[in-house]
Amino acid sequence: MSTQQNKPMPNTSTNAAEPDTARALLNAARDIFEREGVKGISVRRVADRAGCTTMAVYSRFSGKDGILGALFDEGFDKLACAQQTVKPSLQDAARVLALCRAYRAVALAHPHHYALMLGHFSGELTPSPASQAKALSTLDCLADAVAAMSGMQGKSRVACVTVAHQLFAFCHGWVSLEHMRFVASGKQSDTAFDRAVLALAKANT
Repeated sequence: MSTQQNKPMPNTSTNAAEPDTARALLNAARDIFEREGVKGISVRRVADRAGCTTMAVYSRFSGKDGILGALFDEGFDKLACAQQTVKPSLQDAARVLALCRAYRAVALAHPHHYALMLGHFSGELTPSPASQAKALSTLDCLADAVAAMSGMQGKSRVACVTVAHQLFAFCHGWVSLEHMRFVASGKQSDTAFDRAVLALAKANT
């Protein structure tokens, strides 16, 4: 038998399984998270739901914080995707309003993600620099729309970001009240939200 034949074959099964295992763990975490929120997440529960060992959670996500970090990123990915559906042809305050509506829609459709991203569970996680950059890019999108408004032409980027911050603060406050049921959802709420966004946008231009 030749030396070549005696060489052990490389073990690629572990490497090949890495993405599948990580995906299974994240899917399991999401399934728990979307029903129970941050409080439902534990390394043991995620591992059991995925049919893995707890060691798999630590090796792929470094524990609970890594899982929460992935879910945090997912939330801002959802927001970024919603922002991208806003038609580029929209002009002035109409584009700003559409972006604010997208923000509100994501927050209401994914309350547990929102609570981790910007709500009462945001203190449970210190996002990585990359995650922070992803989160801030969604605010940049709103600042760009503000800068494109006719009344903001020629104004500094700082001025545009300031208006974007004001709009963001309003949207955050509004959806937080909706989550706590201090503001009822429905057509009247939609109309009031739209009017407030437009008034705030136009007041600063």
